[in-house]
Amino acid sequence: MNVPSVKKIFIVDDDESIHDIVNLIFEQDIVRGILNADALEQAVLDFSPDIILMDIRMGNADGRELCNRLKENPETAHFPILLLSALTIDHNNLGCTPDDLIEKPFDINHLADKVNQLLGRK
Repeated sequence: MNVPSVKKIFIVDDDESIHDIVNLIFEQDIVRGILNADALEQAVLDFSPDIILMDIRMGNADGRELCNRLKENPETAHFPILLLSALTIDHNNLGCTPDDLIEKPFDINHLADKVNQLLGRK
């Protein structure tokens, strides 16, 4: 029997229900998150996640800008980022380079598949 290894998933979303959903989907993993991006880089470095799930629209923050900041920082550039968005997204004109993107509302199986693919589980 092949048991998947425990992974660390970091959520950056101002919607607490997204945090709850991700915790339920990935209950076998270690899931942490923040509701605002004020101390994003330090929180990411402290947790050292295997993947980051980040909303595009969060109060005063834009997930695309945050994604660029993380990808341009040598200390955080290696963390895979999956952007989540309720916006209609033009994948060719996104303004950032996440590892993948999923639109809200999302099917939980689709989210699980994308996350597991980025984690190298499938």
